Amino acid sequence: MSGFRPRRPASGPSAFDLAERDAFAALSAASLDAVRASAEAWRNGLSAFIALVTTGVVIKGRDTTAALPVGWRVAVTVLIGGGLLAAIVGLWQALAAQAGTRPRATTLSAVHDRYGSVAAYRVALAHAAAARVRRAQYLVAVALALLLAGIVATWWAPAAPSKEKPTYLEISHPGGPSCGTLSYGDGGKLRLKSPGRHEPVVVPLVEVTNIKVVKACR
Repeated sequence: MSGFRPRRPASGPSAFDLAERDAFAALSAASLDAVRASAEAWRNGLSAFIALVTTGVVIKGRDTTAALPVGWRVAVTVLIGGGLLAAIVGLWQALAAQAGTRPRATTLSAVHDRYGSVAAYRVALAHAAAARVRRAQYLVAVALALLLAGIVATWWAPAAPSKEKPTYLEISHPGGPSCGTLSYGDGGKLRLKSPGRHEPVVVPLVEVTNIKVVKACR
């Protein structure tokens, strides 16, 4: 390699080459501002989305999940909570992309040592901001999927079993005491649904000598 000598090009750059160089330089110079403008749009949209979803969860969340079984309630909480968390992290990524890197002292010599030129430094900042915007977009997609799954789970979840114990009536009449839950009473008769019996017990009102509420039928 000691005998290598640089050679002069056969011809200078063409007008097309010079135009392409200038266009690329202009594109690189505007890339950072373009990425940050996109990040600002995503930030505004995510802020409105999080505010809307959070308001709905605060207002209707407890009413929606209160009637669900415990297992389904945990699943819905994990899905909706995970969706909100993903949306918040996505908002943070969009904010970081718009605001740029953490402020710190940067000298021209440091920029030249690491990036070679100021233009390359701006391109590197644009690349980092674009990566944050892509992460924000991915997190928004995850958030929407989790929130949608949580909403669908509330549609298909069975109702929680009632914790209220039925009220039993013990009716005294000449045929003996009858006990059960009151189905309905009309036409001068009371109809009781007794535990262990398919057919209701019918007691005429004129034969009733006493009625009392009991916790369970004996």
